[in-house]
Amino acid sequence: MSEVSHQYLCIYGHFYQPPREDPFSGRIPPEPGAAPYNNFNEKIAAECYLPNATLGNFARISFDLGPTLAGWLEKRQPETLERIVASDQDSARHGGGAALAQAYNHTILPLATPRDRLTQIRWGQTDFVHRFGRVAEGMWLPETAADLATLAALRACGVTYTVLAPWQAEGPIDPTEPYLVRLPDGQTMTVFFYNAPLSAGVSFQPEVTSNADYFASSYLTAHVNTEKRARGEDQITIIASDGELYGHHKEWRDHFLRRLTETSAAAAGFQVVTLDEYLRAHPATREVKLREPGSWSCGHGVARWSDGCDCTEGDSGWKAPLRGAFDGLRAGLDTAFEREAARHLNDPWAARDDYLALREGWLPADAFWERHGKRGRRPLRRAHEARARDLLEAQYLGQWMYTSCGFFFEDLDRIEPRNDIAFARRAISLIWQTAHVDLQTDFLRDIAQAHSGRARLTGADIYHNLAPVPAHALPPLQPASAPTPGKSSREPAA
Repeated sequence: MSEVSHQYLCIYGHFYQPPREDPFSGRIPPEPGAAPYNNFNEKIAAECYLPNATLGNFARISFDLGPTLAGWLEKRQPETLERIVASDQDSARHGGGAALAQAYNHTILPLATPRDRLTQIRWGQTDFVHRFGRVAEGMWLPETAADLATLAALRACGVTYTVLAPWQAEGPIDPTEPYLVRLPDGQTMTVFFYNAPLSAGVSFQPEVTSNADYFASSYLTAHVNTEKRARGEDQITIIASDGELYGHHKEWRDHFLRRLTETSAAAAGFQVVTLDEYLRAHPATREVKLREPGSWSCGHGVARWSDGCDCTEGDSGWKAPLRGAFDGLRAGLDTAFEREAARHLNDPWAARDDYLALREGWLPADAFWERHGKRGRRPLRRAHEARARDLLEAQYLGQWMYTSCGFFFEDLDRIEPRNDIAFARRAISLIWQTAHVDLQTDFLRDIAQAHSGRARLTGADIYHNLAPVPAHALPPLQPASAPTPGKSSREPAA
């Protein structure tokens, strides 16, 4: 008699919002497209995060909650965050936590420097431990963007698994089981591959998710690996999408999700699980090679966020000079930081990895300075401590300028690139005020090479049209960097 095959289902939701705050004021400017709400964070919270938390959906799926979104919820809608965290805790008590960590700033990690890649992972882990009260076993990579160096960095930080698109594997794979990717040092990283046809149908075809009972009995059953079932082997179907799909992008899909995970899937013979839970009972045994770099929303690896490609409409020629400007600024920030911070910190880069916890109040200042200060002590002068913190804050803002949304869409003249440029300007300001180093002149020269395809604007024009700040906050403008009279930015769509 053959063994009984068990069919498992995991719905994966990537819940994330980019940072919208003005980095000088800390306030989110009004976003007209979000009316009647003040901004899209409020709108999506009302349409998605709160309803799904109220329905208990977070306890029956696997998900990540982006740190920038979690931080906003903590300040503005703490009850919603508390319900999401409680859902993970409830799931963990039943054999496997629902939540995964996320790399902190939604940075495309294969495009990051090795040092920045590690910081992004460590900040994501720190944020997760603070909010969920446990160490994350898995981590969601922004845009699932991965290469071997990225997976090796995850493994070095203690992460055991991640989720990828099936086309990120080199050669054919069976998405109903996890795989091992062999890393350069001989260690392995476990990867799950989501079911691409089902995930695309759920994400982009409204009729697919109109009835949970029909979805389970028809769409789900059609994707069962019949050979595995005949051999009595267990299998998992993973459906991955942006979490905002459930209620924001598609009305009533929060109720679809509840029905599917509470009733419909079980009626069709599927056991609903989290990835943590499945992996504990079904460790990966087969190896796969990675097609690198790769991501879930670019058919050209990660070109969508670097040189540009035809994954977005229009002329994406602005993307390479924008990234080049950020890379040049990052190099200047790093040089100034390493030189200036070394006066107060034993290892400035190790201190940067702990800075998030200090900044958010999760690590007491005395403990931070005992760990990182010269001779293990807090600076005697408050001015020296403030200087060190400003240098660390400049590094913090330098990470925010790489938020992937700034490169995702079709044109430079949008709110997302503008926000990334605003974070860059704030980092420039902090280095100017702290170390009196002018990084603005070269940055404006470089970013002027990025041109909007639909407006007569360059990246430098967008920089000059950001909300005004006191003159002393930034280096004096050089003649070639001065704004062109009469040139103004039109308000882009949100």
